[in-house]
Amino acid sequence: MLREIAQTATANEGERPVAASTVAIVEDVTDHPQSPITAIAQRTGLAQSLVSRTVDRLQALGVLTVGHDPADGRRTLVSVDPQTRHLDFADRAARPIADAIRQVAGVNREHQRRIEAALEVLADELLGCSPGPPPARPAGRRRSQKPGRVPMRPQGSLGHRALGAAQAPPAPDDDPHPSE
Repeated sequence: MLREIAQTATANEGERPVAASTVAIVEDVTDHPQSPITAIAQRTGLAQSLVSRTVDRLQALGVLTVGHDPADGRRTLVSVDPQTRHLDFADRAARPIADAIRQVAGVNREHQRRIEAALEVLADELLGCSPGPPPARPAGRRRSQKPGRVPMRPQGSLGHRALGAAQAPPAPDDDPHPSE
């Protein structure tokens, strides 16, 4: 449900949902450029055949680039296309998520606000990962952030936002189902 909320909040009007497997592959390649298909499959836990098909499709869309390993010409190395990497997706990441929470979770405004507060705590915990206990905040004070905005990912990560640059219908065997 969280992935669907993120996709709903960051999608442009009319964009199709992106399969969770596709998001995982793009995020992995973003974090590990010049990766062989087998390493992507191992890190993501996806079948190598699915990774290969997805990489082929995303290469055709201009999201990924593929080359051969100079040390082993049989091995394919995958990276995010430099033009895609330089696109600015910050506006998508900064979009409010309140409407997406209500739409996807089917909750009222009060419940949506509680979910946003919980996500804010999660973001603090996960994105401010520091060894040891988190710094204490004075009781009753909230983080200075515009209401309805929760950071989706650290700024450098392309994640599913990069896929909005090259939307195409999913391949028949690439069902955009969150369980992939």
